[in-house]
Amino acid sequence: MSVCRAVLAMLLLSSQWARAADDDYRVLWPATPSPHPVVLLVPGCSGFAALNGLNIYEERADALRAGGHIVVFVDYLGRFGSCGHMSHAEVGDAILQAAGWVRDQPDVDPSRIAVIGWSFGGGGVIAALRSMQAGAPRLARAVMYYPDSRGETAWSDPSISALMFLGNEDNVTRPALCEPVAQGVPPHSLTLMVYPNAFHGFDVRSLPQRAEYPFGTLGYNAGAATDSWARVGDFLR
Repeated sequence: MSVCRAVLAMLLLSSQWARAADDDYRVLWPATPSPHPVVLLVPGCSGFAALNGLNIYEERADALRAGGHIVVFVDYLGRFGSCGHMSHAEVGDAILQAAGWVRDQPDVDPSRIAVIGWSFGGGGVIAALRSMQAGAPRLARAVMYYPDSRGETAWSDPSISALMFLGNEDNVTRPALCEPVAQGVPPHSLTLMVYPNAFHGFDVRSLPQRAEYPFGTLGYNAGAATDSWARVGDFLR
């Protein structure tokens, strides 16, 4: 095969995997048969940026796409500028708008739209679950990594199925702030995992085991990272 034909073949293959969305969404599409389940990714306050040369969101997106999921990047920071200029409710609205947009796309299984949110994005996921209306775009499953739960209250819909991962040493989004949510949700709606010796960002493998910042402590915990992502894979099947 000539170099030109090889490059063309690669471009055609990649176009199946990363079709252009509208101006608001970056979307990765799998090469597996449709209809596809969907995962919305919602970042923390740093957005979809790499940290120390590694982008955890890109890694997670590639793994989800390889598993047959459509992946939608919900870039709420691109709309609002910074976490200091928005509320969890506004992030929740952005999540539900993305769910509504992707539900209407071809090759999508509208009954299998899930969301994964980290930190402030996790707080937005809680807000989205609480505000979902009957007949509106549905989030079938939700995952929250060390969510910012300040001021948040529980959802009431018993059909919601969610995972929440916390680090017991997290002093950025303290686990105690999630208690009103965890204790108030309907029975069997939430599975809560609290990892020992785990800081904020425990799943980000480009972090050292402990790093101090003005806003708190970050740190990678390999055991918590591996266990939580394995649980996510099982949860989304």
